[in-house]
Amino acid sequence: MRKRLIMIAAMCCITFGLSGCQKSYYGKGTAFTMSTDKLPGYSNADIAAISADNYERFMHASYIIVTDKFGEVHKIKISANINRHNWDFSNLDSSGMFKNYLDEDGSVKKVGIDVSEHQGSINWESVAPNVDFAFIRLGYRGYGSGGLALDAYYSANMSGATEAGVPVGVYFYSQAISYEEGVEEANYVLANLGDYNLSYPIVLDREDPMVDDARTNDLTAEQHTQACLGFLETIAKSGRKVMMYTNRMYYSLYVDIDQVYNYPIWYAQYADEPDWPYEFAIWQYTESGTVPGINGSVDMNLQMMEIQ
Repeated sequence: MRKRLIMIAAMCCITFGLSGCQKSYYGKGTAFTMSTDKLPGYSNADIAAISADNYERFMHASYIIVTDKFGEVHKIKISANINRHNWDFSNLDSSGMFKNYLDEDGSVKKVGIDVSEHQGSINWESVAPNVDFAFIRLGYRGYGSGGLALDAYYSANMSGATEAGVPVGVYFYSQAISYEEGVEEANYVLANLGDYNLSYPIVLDREDPMVDDARTNDLTAEQHTQACLGFLETIAKSGRKVMMYTNRMYYSLYVDIDQVYNYPIWYAQYADEPDWPYEFAIWQYTESGTVPGINGSVDMNLQMMEIQ
């Protein structure tokens, strides 16, 4: 009993002692605060700025931040299944007629254009000395009617470009709403290629037409993905090289990117430099380029890597 009383008394002393410490060092009942104002070289404002910068770096390294056509901002987790690029875009050079990228060995990337009936008649002999490749629109599906049609200048552009020695590929503007319609579009392209020699792939051009009556407006991401795969898989099975083209919003919000990235990617973003974490074979950097032999503006592209 005596031992028990002694232990209780000892515990009380310890408790009072700790309470005294708390009061002496922290102020009993007072919230703990810390200021960096007296630290050399740092202030609370400095710490806040560094924290904000670190947060932005983390978000950019982990998420694609994209705004949809309604103005809503989305955070899309960057996939671990897709190769990230390692380009340093401070190596971009805009001092010449066209934007280019300087590799460490001093070499530059190939520069190309893509054209359709919207450019009208093109003088390919004047174009040829200025570009390394050209993509020519073969045809399109109407975003309202759903009908398939050839580009009015397809044959003229293919003949003119190949005769002038410009390496070419073709693209098709898709508005398919199912896997089956994607297959239909691919077969339409294969049936209308003609005997032209392609140095570059057949491209699926997939975009939101941004109009109220587009037949693709109510598709889910899975339906968009299936429409893409119908085209891509059909062209691949034919033995031809195939590639997908679209923009930052479509890649981020409209498709299962892990599936479409099984194919080479042509990425469109009109900016000083691309804000995209993954590898891409071609970057379309402007729709307002000028090239001798073409009246008006034309899309300009950089080939960033070899197309497998």
